[in-house]
Amino acid sequence: MTQQVSHSWSHITDLPQDLTPLINPQVGVLVQAWQEQAGELRQKDAYKRFLVRLRRKWAIETGILERLYDLSEGATKTLIEKGLDAALISHQDTDGTPEEVVAKIKDHNHVIEGLYQFVSAERPLSKSYIRELHQALTLHQKWYDARDTLGNEVKRELPHGEWKKLANNVEGSDGFKFEFCPPEHVDSEMERLLEMHEQHERSRVSPEVEAAWLHHRFSLIHPFTDGNGRVARCLATLVLLKANWLPLVVTRHERTTYILALRAADQGDLGPLVTLFGTLQRKAVREALSLSEEVAQDVAAIGSILKSVKSQFDRRRHERTELMNRVRTVGDALQTLADQRLREVAQEVNQTIGDEGPNYKAFSFDSPRGGPRAQFHYHQIIQCANKLDYYANLSAFQAWAAIAIVTNTRTEILFSFHGIGREWTGVLTCSAMAYTKETTDTGDTVIGDVVPLSDEPFEFTYVDDPIEVRHRFQQWMDERVVAGLNHWQKTL
Repeated sequence: MTQQVSHSWSHITDLPQDLTPLINPQVGVLVQAWQEQAGELRQKDAYKRFLVRLRRKWAIETGILERLYDLSEGATKTLIEKGLDAALISHQDTDGTPEEVVAKIKDHNHVIEGLYQFVSAERPLSKSYIRELHQALTLHQKWYDARDTLGNEVKRELPHGEWKKLANNVEGSDGFKFEFCPPEHVDSEMERLLEMHEQHERSRVSPEVEAAWLHHRFSLIHPFTDGNGRVARCLATLVLLKANWLPLVVTRHERTTYILALRAADQGDLGPLVTLFGTLQRKAVREALSLSEEVAQDVAAIGSILKSVKSQFDRRRHERTELMNRVRTVGDALQTLADQRLREVAQEVNQTIGDEGPNYKAFSFDSPRGGPRAQFHYHQIIQCANKLDYYANLSAFQAWAAIAIVTNTRTEILFSFHGIGREWTGVLTCSAMAYTKETTDTGDTVIGDVVPLSDEPFEFTYVDDPIEVRHRFQQWMDERVVAGLNHWQKTL
């Protein structure tokens, strides 16, 4: 069979001149808001535990992505929460022995901890350090899967920290072939990669853009026999840490999106990979901002309590400034916009279902901030926030807009506006959700499972441009309304 080359090797290319289409301002402003809160949190035990868990998660998932081992969700959670101890998992939890799997995970964990030390020491990224990374990542990996000259699957000994000496192209049974950099060009291509990266650092390229570019171009070189994906994610994480961002944690749940984004980058479109990295960073920031509740529980001594009280008073004074209040004004405007849009949707739905049944109808209802019904829907809002892994602060801001569609059942689509994190952080968000509501014979109200209508909430901060936020929100809300109506249709 004649092989079809789906990707022919060529020298790595630089970033485009205009990076504007690649950058999502929402990522930068959310991280900026987080960094302004992080100084206080970094001294707390809860934040330190958060980072330990985040590193363990990185260490576990980076090996799962490369199919180095498999590990059940339950065992993963146990190791993240309780520590990297083989005694905590059983043979049924993994496809290898617990001791071998945990040894490899510990290698990865040692590396992620070393990345923080590398950044603190302000060492320049070099070929020798990248080889050090590979050697440390693969310390307990003795073999890698390969094919012999007859096409048979074999296991070969893995060279640690050495550039490849044989081609490691990807080939499929259908004639598919993806060519990586030939071994004889690896060293020169790595030189080019580092020279471009250094120039990007001087030009202050946005962290998520540089992380995606460095990850992808390194992957195209594929300089090691095996383990290139793990090294690529290390390099991306290094870029983020240098910018005081959080590590890049790509889990098994993002595997498909991750691979498709890499394939798009192979075709010259880096956008999906940048978007994925930005989305993962925003998720990590939301988790970090939600730490303040745990931080408050850590404070036990009287002196610490008094210090915390003073900090709260200082923060309240800060809240009263015009800068911080501006985001509340934006939140009020978005709540009004949401209510107006749902009124229009209710009219459209009524035109469709009004003649289908005697009691079939749709209507919108809402509460602005400070309204008598602003505290309604507590259960739904908290359940949605828990599913999206953040703490919903209903004391910092609380307003909502909703639509109810009544046929044989009652379905509600709710847009809730509130804060993130137990204390006031200057970050507000809107979450969209759908659920059913029924009244029993005894008059009790039963709320069905709350379904988030997006994978992440809509965030805006006090440093956002209000006009730009409004434009983003209109597009986001329209997409969520469609998702909500699709959910309702399934209940008919």
